[in-house]
Amino acid sequence: MDSGLKQRKRVARIALPTAALLLVGGAVTVQSIGSAAAAETTLRAAAANAGLFFGVAASPGRLTSIVGQEFNQLTPENDMKPATIATSSGALQNTGNADTLVNYAQSNNMLVRGHTMVWHSQAGALQGASQATLNTFIGNALNRWGNRIAYWDVVNEALGDNNTGSRRTQWPHTLNRDANGDGDFFDTGDTDVIRDSFIRAKQVVQAGGLTTKLCINDYDVEGLTVQGGTPNRKANALYDIVRNYRQYIDCVGFQAHFNDNPNSIITNDLQANIQRFADLGVEVHITELDIDDDLSNNDIGAGQAENYRKVVRACLNVAKCTGITVWGIADSESWRSSERGLLFTGGSGNYQKKAAYTAVLDELNKGRVPVNPTSPASTTTPPTTPPTTPPVTPSVPPTTPPNPTPGCSATVSLNSWTGGFVATVKVTAGSAPINGWSVQLTLPSGAAVTNAWNANRSGSSGAVQFGNVSYNGRLNAGQSTEFGFQGTGAAGNLSPVCTAS
Repeated sequence: MDSGLKQRKRVARIALPTAALLLVGGAVTVQSIGSAAAAETTLRAAAANAGLFFGVAASPGRLTSIVGQEFNQLTPENDMKPATIATSSGALQNTGNADTLVNYAQSNNMLVRGHTMVWHSQAGALQGASQATLNTFIGNALNRWGNRIAYWDVVNEALGDNNTGSRRTQWPHTLNRDANGDGDFFDTGDTDVIRDSFIRAKQVVQAGGLTTKLCINDYDVEGLTVQGGTPNRKANALYDIVRNYRQYIDCVGFQAHFNDNPNSIITNDLQANIQRFADLGVEVHITELDIDDDLSNNDIGAGQAENYRKVVRACLNVAKCTGITVWGIADSESWRSSERGLLFTGGSGNYQKKAAYTAVLDELNKGRVPVNPTSPASTTTPPTTPPTTPPVTPSVPPTTPPNPTPGCSATVSLNSWTGGFVATVKVTAGSAPINGWSVQLTLPSGAAVTNAWNANRSGSSGAVQFGNVSYNGRLNAGQSTEFGFQGTGAAGNLSPVCTAS
């Protein structure tokens, strides 16, 4: 996680790979100029072939050849934080190091992530500033680098620790006001520093014709659950923020500082959580990845490698998970050096690859999971094979076929582990548009739903009903949407029944 008490470390420089990432209309476009058949030998080339970036956090002092060689995205570790570049009025100062990093990235065909604008820690002269001053800083930072920055962390670490799911109480969240006392900050009369900061950032992007994407970034939000299977309330709170402010937010960052804190472990439902955010239409990024060796019994060999493999695969399995960034190169240069959580040993430009590096490269070279080419099930009956004998011409003209009957179908995919599961349900309209849908399924004895997203739920065990929410009920013929739910126990074989309206 970002911490004002610990300064994160940095990394290295140069060399052009066999694939390139370009920004076209704000989207990441992969251009491969190497052989697609052969396995790539660098992280950046393998990632580009798989359709995502693989990045690193850096400072100017560590721009040695390995940065441009292995990575195709760059995050300034400390050099764009308010404590470094903001004045008390929201103007910019001391941007030389940030400029060096941006220029280096451009020279080496790397994307840049701006980090960060609104944060309770390392705020420097902005500490205690008003929303108006924050808005000034947001505008100045966006306009300073423009489209040279592909992604900006507009709001960082807005949610409190210990899995409470509540907003932080430190500034700038002291600016928040719950006008109607309903316990959230989403209503028109409320004051919300998250919403207001994103609104300002979106205004600047639109006014300047920028393609820069605006992100919210946090830690301990990676899984649907935390240790012991308890729901991840912090992740759920972040999901609610993104869902409510989707018109302003383009991307979500999971910091992924995995350690032995019960709220920071790698859970089996990481992929399902990435997917539910992706279902909102935002890009999802693993933004600050490092994995404590404690999670593999002090093993920085096969055990840590397997943990890295799990995280990379979870991202690759979700199409809108478009990037992974490690928070430094070598263990000795990490802000968590004693936990040996990165991909290299050594230092000062003399780096040795760990087993974790090999595992990540291998997983990236495997690429995305192939998309199932079969079309979604339909409620209409396929036509029968035409008879071999020519039909007799009817004496009466055929009647006009009736209008298609609205209908829908549903399929379920499961991600299960001992004691729990996550289900993703795909709802597909039949041969005619529908205005709404409901899905009923029956859970086996001992199984129960603990939470759901993108659907309204009725019941938690036995026969459970799910209905559309306001934004996903109306579907054109053949169009699909997805919702999901998490449960305890064993799901068994679920047979959903879909009813359209």
